[in-house]
Amino acid sequence: MDFIENAQILVPALTGLPYTAWKGAGDALTTFEERYCFSPEVQRIYTSEGLEQFFARKDPGLIYLISDPLETQCVILHIEDRWIILGPFVMEEWKHGTAAALLAKCGLQEADRLPYKLYRCELPVIERAEVVRIAVLLLTNTVGNDPPRELEIIDLRDREPDHLYVNIAAQRETAATVNRRYALENQLMEAITEGHTMDAVEHLIAIQKTTPGLSFMSPSMKDQIAGAAILRTLARRAAVQAGLSPILIDSISQEYGQKMHKAVKESELQDLMERCVASMCLAIREHRQNDWTGYIHKAVQYIEVNLSQPISIDALCRFCGVSRKQFVRTFTQETGKTVKQYVSTARCERAAELLANSRLMVQDISAYVGYEDNNYFSKVFKSVYGVSPQEYRKQKSIL
Repeated sequence: MDFIENAQILVPALTGLPYTAWKGAGDALTTFEERYCFSPEVQRIYTSEGLEQFFARKDPGLIYLISDPLETQCVILHIEDRWIILGPFVMEEWKHGTAAALLAKCGLQEADRLPYKLYRCELPVIERAEVVRIAVLLLTNTVGNDPPRELEIIDLRDREPDHLYVNIAAQRETAATVNRRYALENQLMEAITEGHTMDAVEHLIAIQKTTPGLSFMSPSMKDQIAGAAILRTLARRAAVQAGLSPILIDSISQEYGQKMHKAVKESELQDLMERCVASMCLAIREHRQNDWTGYIHKAVQYIEVNLSQPISIDALCRFCGVSRKQFVRTFTQETGKTVKQYVSTARCERAAELLANSRLMVQDISAYVGYEDNNYFSKVFKSVYGVSPQEYRKQKSIL
């Protein structure tokens, strides 16, 4: 293999940074779009068509640093007979507070927030200067970077899963150690399934104290990160048994997985593992705090995930596998609201957060939470909060 082919293996393995090479043919760009383009309408630069047009228009003698509207970035350069895409990557970890405002600004909706979280938390957190240095290194070892290439920054923000590459050292494990490990892992899962944070954290610490010789708990940070990935898998399985929505489970797991991959100290990784377990337990307790029938819990989770989409009673009945008559009667009895009232209240609660914590226009917030008619949104909002969206913002805004 030549240097560029080796780099296609080494760069992701050493940095977690996605690396795509395109020689003018093949399905590399289609694969890139399928994996890294969250919204073709918002991230046109990440579609195969958009990239081909970009390559056709741009000077191969430059290095391009691109910031897309959803605040991911990539570096693009041309070497020999191919275009190379380094990324996408992000420069900051996931922040709940800014996601809703960003999605609404891009014309997306509340229903997109959890899928967007899953998408964004799969990307590596890395400084863009570091990615540019990698691009220069590639040039230096191929064309000699002579003459030096200039960097062109393309900011599209105001216009329209990272794998763990780890090598777990092979070690012998005695039967007693293996049995002890599985016993502790089962206790950890049982505690998470019940939502018992303190017990779960204690079992997590016990795993580390009693199995220091296991390969996934070796002093190597790569092995430690691999061990954390194993424990996150156990936490996900326990959360599934507890009845949590898979998309909610993955949103928690991916958020902490991204942070763990960036950890540089064992104490930092331990803290993140404990926080991940605590978040799972909290979500499970919140799931169980209402004494609702199982399919009502399921319906409420469906509503939360699809809040900005049209939600019909028939769709909920199909999702829950119950008759319309039974569903409507039970939903109203247990939640105290009709489906329409529950959905309206949930949408207005989400809108209230944005009114208080962002400067987005009311019509943008209305569209984000699922109301295309701004006047109708204002009417519904006033029925829930007693004031118009504008008056609510005056009372509650922290900006």
